[in-house]
Amino acid sequence: MRLRFWHLLICFFVFYVFWDGAIDYFANRPFFNDDSFTFKIIVLTITTFTSFFLYPLSICIWFGRFLPGRVVRALLLCLLCIPVIIFFRYFLQEIVCPAVFGFGNYFRPVSAKYYFQDNLYFAVLFSCFGLAYFFVGYIRVSERRQAALTIAAKESELAFLKSQINPHFLFNTLNSIYTLVYQKNDNALFATEKLSSLLRYALYEERMEVDLETEINHLKDFIELQRLRVGEEVALNMDVENIDGSLLISPHLLINLAENAFKHGDFTDPAAPLIIRATTNDNTLIYHIANKKASKPVMQGGIGLQNIKRRLELLYENRHTCRINESDQQFSITLTIAL
Repeated sequence: MRLRFWHLLICFFVFYVFWDGAIDYFANRPFFNDDSFTFKIIVLTITTFTSFFLYPLSICIWFGRFLPGRVVRALLLCLLCIPVIIFFRYFLQEIVCPAVFGFGNYFRPVSAKYYFQDNLYFAVLFSCFGLAYFFVGYIRVSERRQAALTIAAKESELAFLKSQINPHFLFNTLNSIYTLVYQKNDNALFATEKLSSLLRYALYEERMEVDLETEINHLKDFIELQRLRVGEEVALNMDVENIDGSLLISPHLLINLAENAFKHGDFTDPAAPLIIRATTNDNTLIYHIANKKASKPVMQGGIGLQNIKRRLELLYENRHTCRINESDQQFSITLTIAL
């Protein structure tokens, strides 16, 4: 974790002021008095604060350098810093200050051993502050990093799923056009035009969301293309006009669900038509598809619906429901998305 020196300094200063004020409060001493701003007090306060600040600073430096793998090494180095910091304060206040200013922190000369023992309390107190500061920041950075990794993983998985869906759709549609060309059907040119429009949408639409009107228009093109492929009168009950076209949706979702229906459905029975309905209500899309099952599906493959459900989990987590009803003769799916 990168050390934020000035942030640490400010936090430690606030902690130091509160700690010093608490001592004065419980000792019934005024926090500020006439003696608080004498030259001696100012010098000793600066040297004391500088020395004490080295405890949390050393904690953040060593733990920031060696975590998460070498905790023991970081802890040992922090422990080794404690006597160094204590004797640094001793050097400033009991050697330099008496020599330069004629006063020290103690009223009488003290040995280095006594000074070391007397400062262990401060070493523990401010080292604990350093540990608390570091690990609070470390946890926050770790959470942000984990969130970024999760987002990156989801984007990568979503891109992979989309790369599966597009070739799957292209393969099926080219099969349809091949059939029309093979049969020398005059609709082959019209089908090619529809395919060109759909491919532009599928391959060059790189936005995460498009307006619902655009998705519906391409859904209509897709259905027209599939009606040409079937080559028979398709029993179709379609209602996609009652929508708020300005709402945004992830591209290809509606088309891929319709593709799944055409892949597995039987559309020759007027009593059991293919049903495609889309409505919006209070920024919520309700998309329903129902079809009679074909005894022998026209196209084979099983990755489409699974991938769509996974995309929904990634894109609309806790914002969608996908209800599937299936019997021996009928299949339906109702998708509800809060857009």
